[in-house]
Amino acid sequence: MKIRALSVAIAAGAASTASADFETDFGVAWDGVGQLKVEFNFGSIEVISDFATNGGANGDFTGWFSDEPGFANFEEDEVDEGLFVVPDGTVVAFELISASPAFTVYDLTFDNIVAPGTNIELGEVLRDGTGAVTQGFDDHPWWTVDTTSPDFDENVLTYDLTFRLIDIRDDGVTPLAPTDDITVTFTRIPTPGTAALLGLGGLVATRRRR
Repeated sequence: MKIRALSVAIAAGAASTASADFETDFGVAWDGVGQLKVEFNFGSIEVISDFATNGGANGDFTGWFSDEPGFANFEEDEVDEGLFVVPDGTVVAFELISASPAFTVYDLTFDNIVAPGTNIELGEVLRDGTGAVTQGFDDHPWWTVDTTSPDFDENVLTYDLTFRLIDIRDDGVTPLAPTDDITVTFTRIPTPGTAALLGLGGLVATRRRR
């Protein structure tokens, strides 16, 4: 079974800003007042290699997939941009709002489909007495186009995904307000590149995180 190439283009939502320090990830911050923010700047379409799956720990998948872009917390304030490291104890989660037909989001381990209205916990941000981040996250859901879906159309090459980030902390402190809705446009490559045999479970297990 083929896992074919997926490229990524970004459509800026209301919460996006101009410059980013993250080459391949959404930067997660807050506005210093009460709302989560996302900073990103993709100058070009990101393309992954073409894979074939031998089953692996997570089973077979047929289609296009990528775990870029991911989500990473700010580690330093960007005062000139009005973006800051989120308050200590903030627990950030990705919440799916909607996705185009045949476009499916999987959780961080590629084990479970993320349905609209549900979320994936990305992580908690903690700092020490000097303000340095001691705990954060660099996590990557899996963005996929499933060719086995009855909604899959070979002639459709672009797919829209709308999401927001929410603060799900439950320590009694008032959580930050969610980001504005953000829409990402994914574009699949119609002609696969060079294939490589790889177990999907092995790929998930060896994906390096910060």
